[in-house]
Amino acid sequence: MEDKKVVTRGIMNGLLFVLLYSLLVTGIPLINILAFIALPLPLLYMTSVYGLKTGILTGSLSSIVAILISLIFSSIILLPIGFALIGVLGGYYQYMKKSAVERLSIFIIAPFLFSAIIYVVIEGLYGISILGAVRDTMYETQNLAETFAVDVYDDAFIDAYIQMLRDMMPFLLLIFGAIYGFIVYGLSTLMFKRVGITYNKLPPFRDWEFPRYFIVFYFIFLVLGLFPFEQGSFMASVSLIGFNIFSIFLVLQGLSFIQTYMYYKKASKASMIMVTIGIVLCMLLISLAVFFVRIIGMFDMMLRIRDRFKE
Repeated sequence: MEDKKVVTRGIMNGLLFVLLYSLLVTGIPLINILAFIALPLPLLYMTSVYGLKTGILTGSLSSIVAILISLIFSSIILLPIGFALIGVLGGYYQYMKKSAVERLSIFIIAPFLFSAIIYVVIEGLYGISILGAVRDTMYETQNLAETFAVDVYDDAFIDAYIQMLRDMMPFLLLIFGAIYGFIVYGLSTLMFKRVGITYNKLPPFRDWEFPRYFIVFYFIFLVLGLFPFEQGSFMASVSLIGFNIFSIFLVLQGLSFIQTYMYYKKASKASMIMVTIGIVLCMLLISLAVFFVRIIGMFDMMLRIRDRFKE
């Protein structure tokens, strides 16, 4: 009876995923935005309740159907796979009762990495230049304005603007990942409340702990930064931004550890806040301070030094 219930819910949530994806690729204004935001939720629910195996099976079958829809609407076939992965990964973290900080982290990192892959695929395999399309649009606008004797911008401005976008693209993808991650995290907590799933809430900052495998990603991007990528190329920017984002996680871990240390030393809340602000200001003014806080975060992430305070 339980197996039948799981199959029924799997079919319903798989169809809901396909429906949301159909609404996304058809391009109906506002509705496609809502579908874009809600797409990971059906698979997130299945994985949260029934585990990774069920989530992968449901995600695989529904992704196949969504890929067929992508072929009809000439959309990128990797899109449904990306949304499925976000939902399954987020659900797996919930199923394993991971902390809210870890769930939030995966909701941010997964969209960032996948959007970067999509960008590379579009530019490399499909031969479609997103920035080239932006440049063409600006040239068309310029030509149209000239017919009405209106001076908008010249060729030099367009080239400088496109170069700026190219340099900022990984950062913009990171911002997108962070915003999308926070939205999906918020929607997932509302869904958990609605269906009665127990979940971990975000703790005080002093209790923020990121998973150890972040160190692996940190060193991966560190090594990528040693490769002789062409300066200003997308891969060079991705390696730099990837290194920076995981450096930020290490810094946050370090600041959290410092607050934990002060908390167990019976420091007042005002002292903890003032010290944290002071350290942040030092990091903004002295690059060496960032290095030391990052090292503290790295050791705490690897060895969980803060656990000794709780013993």
